[in-house]
Amino acid sequence: MQNSAEVELTEGATKRPYAASLPRVEVLNSRPQIAASSRTAYCGSNSIHHNQWYAVALSGKKISHSDIIGERGVAHVRKVVAAMGYLFYETGGVEAGVDGFIEIRNPDTGEVSNQTIQFQSKATTKKLPGDSVDGFHWNCSEKDIRYWSFGTMPMILIVVDVEHDKAYWKDLRTWFAEDENRAGKKVHFDKNADLFTADAALSIRLVSENGRPGTYYSAPRKPEYLTPNLLHVSRLPETLYWAPTDAKSVKQLWFQARELDPYPNREVILRENALLSLRNLDAHPWREVCDAGAMEEFDAEEWSQTDDPDRERNFVQLLNQALQEMVARDLRFDPKHRTLFFKPHKGPKKRRFGYRAEQKQSGRWVASPYYKKGKQNELAYWRHSAFSWQFLRIGRDWFLQITPTYHYTRDGAVPDKFAAEHLAGIKRKEWNDAVRGQFVMWREYLCGKGKTDLFGDGYPFLGFSPVDKLQASFGINDAFWKSSEGRIGDGDADLLG
Repeated sequence: MQNSAEVELTEGATKRPYAASLPRVEVLNSRPQIAASSRTAYCGSNSIHHNQWYAVALSGKKISHSDIIGERGVAHVRKVVAAMGYLFYETGGVEAGVDGFIEIRNPDTGEVSNQTIQFQSKATTKKLPGDSVDGFHWNCSEKDIRYWSFGTMPMILIVVDVEHDKAYWKDLRTWFAEDENRAGKKVHFDKNADLFTADAALSIRLVSENGRPGTYYSAPRKPEYLTPNLLHVSRLPETLYWAPTDAKSVKQLWFQARELDPYPNREVILRENALLSLRNLDAHPWREVCDAGAMEEFDAEEWSQTDDPDRERNFVQLLNQALQEMVARDLRFDPKHRTLFFKPHKGPKKRRFGYRAEQKQSGRWVASPYYKKGKQNELAYWRHSAFSWQFLRIGRDWFLQITPTYHYTRDGAVPDKFAAEHLAGIKRKEWNDAVRGQFVMWREYLCGKGKTDLFGDGYPFLGFSPVDKLQASFGINDAFWKSSEGRIGDGDADLLG
């Protein structure tokens, strides 16, 4: 055997004391250090100077301090998840914003049902941002927020305070669903309520249950403008009139009034043996059916802004009566369904209403006859544009809520016995655009009724103005659902506008 100090390198090469020529390696502080040497290591005809050898020995990958902190954070999460009795899966490798998954498990039975949430772990040894006794916040980039919000399963953020061995968590989808939170790009943590410990197991499970079965795609972030089916009541009555009466019922009251005047004004209601009216009761025919000498006047705000529910109901009923009076020339009231619908022109002849919608002139057939198939001279029914309504008070303001619909008659006046079937048929054909178009028509009609113009003063007790559109943070691409809408028949196209 050759001496360990001599090695034959290549065929024909001179034997040299190879091992003896290498720099001496010493272990200092558990790390290999190459002792200083001026010697050269030979390998055949090649040589490596000791300074070059030193560089080769210390080169290679490094693990940064921040990487170690991150690992400590993930280790803390793993420990807590294990204490909950749940399963922990680390993403590992390349990831864009998800450090791992937590699968829910029943600690008593061991049963798992594929309920999983994602988590992003943020660990720090520094002072928490905005730190106080009660809480702190964590800044997030817009890219991270979009990534977390658009996911197919619930996502939580876990911030680990490494120095104090504590962690805090937040449901990101719920937090950033609020426009104010999303705009601030911060997640605020409560140091008591948001502690990530084994005690949070139930809350974590509830977050996992908010996920939808199967693949879920959140709504794309596109602006959507919504048209509320509300009109602002811009004019209200200023004075109410009260007077006692001998009438014992509403039927008796109106019978007596119509004996004196076939078309008495409608802005009157009967309440506890007294009349409450928007008009002065010391006028025909009401002075004949009440004690006008005992009449009293009140500021209408005592009813319109009252906290008494009975007074408010009385005021709403007066507004309902006023609305019917306001539109009596064009519309007829259907007491069974509590709707107002367009009358046909005298004859009867079909009626069209022209109006300006969305910056352009438009029009709609609002009362139109339909004939039996194959029998163009035999009338089947009339269809009338109609609406139901409700007066609402929001704060100190009053609004009119409108629900567009249709009314069916045999001859333009008498209800059709197949009205329910006709209405169900048209409702199956109408979708959002058609209903919105009807609302716009009613908005233009009602707002115009209260205006003063060259042809006369507007209605004195009630007026309406449009409500601004609302902008939503999320919208739906029309192409996703319009293809599933039914086609409107040729006979319906004109009526739908």
